Amino acid sequence: MKKVKKERDIKEYKLSEAIKRVKAESKTKFDASIELHINLNIDPVKQGIRFSVDLPHGTGKTKKIAVLSSGKVNGADVTLDESSLSGIDSGKIKPNVDFEVFIAEPKFMPLLAKYAKVLGPAGVMPNPKNGTVTEDVNTAVEQFKKGKVEIKTEKLASLIHTIVGKVSFEDKALEENFKEIVNTLKQNKPAKVDPLWIKSMYLTSSMGPSVKVAIED
Repeated sequence: MKKVKKERDIKEYKLSEAIKRVKAESKTKFDASIELHINLNIDPVKQGIRFSVDLPHGTGKTKKIAVLSSGKVNGADVTLDESSLSGIDSGKIKPNVDFEVFIAEPKFMPLLAKYAKVLGPAGVMPNPKNGTVTEDVNTAVEQFKKGKVEIKTEKLASLIHTIVGKVSFEDKALEENFKEIVNTLKQNKPAKVDPLWIKSMYLTSSMGPSVKVAIED
């Protein structure tokens, strides 16, 4: 029987070397995304993390954005109003198909409570913590189009999954995106956690093997 390695026995690589290995192991014919997976030593229910971060080099992917605003918004893929919101309930407008980010003005949030059962599980319910509830919808759309991403733990697990870029990115760009995510994560550290609250970090490309990244102070 093949012996399964424990996580602590898996070799760690410095960030620069980990990026090189992940890119070298990517065998897809398309420009694969490079993903970051972080395992945290926190209570995901009581200490769940949610924030947004502006990646200096974007993700290489432009997200579809829906907006609910009282004024004209440039760059939105789906523009909603009070009457068209019913399309979310009926299935005519599908989260994560027609849009991946939903940005709304604060005054419209009471209207969206009715659709929380659809938007919540899809992970697109507007939230001030990630910058999707704002008076300045135009600026928010511009930021998300440029590469602003939402970082959050799973609902019942202390895990974070996000994209740091594409295999075609320069190594330096991937390093800078990675560091921006990790530094912002540390700024959003929950209160009363273990000093070693970041347990492990892995980089992987789409359909490629994962590489463990050494945690630096």
